Amino acid sequence: MGGSGPGFDVPGYDDHDPARSARDSPFRRWLVGEFDNPEPEYDDYDPAWRTQGIVFRRWLVDSLAAADSDLPAEAVTCFAPANRYHGLSETNAELLAILTSTTVDMVRAAHRADLKDWAREQELRDQPGLAVLDADLDRIRHRP
Repeated sequence: MGGSGPGFDVPGYDDHDPARSARDSPFRRWLVGEFDNPEPEYDDYDPAWRTQGIVFRRWLVDSLAAADSDLPAEAVTCFAPANRYHGLSETNAELLAILTSTTVDMVRAAHRADLKDWAREQELRDQPGLAVLDADLDRIRHRP
């Protein structure tokens, strides 16, 4: 397909149906998350980041509860996935220590434990036989 705009080729643009072109444009599909990426971590985004019980997330929730805080868990758990991909800044470590009534060292220790757990998880995912088994178990789990 691919039509031409004013003097240039526009991938995915259909001269005969501009509405279809807008609907199927790569940018729009990216914007609404429609790309079928077989490897979700390719783009540094794990689709389960909001719900997965990773070590750092569990520690944050437990620490928030232990501090008898009125803050919702989401106030701190939003830091868990980003830290896996981008690290834990000093500012965020200090903020989390304040919110959870802990120390920066405790926050950093929980973060390191999470990274260690994640590394083990990645090693397992790198084994092709286990990837096949995982896909099969997911298929079984999602049966109607």
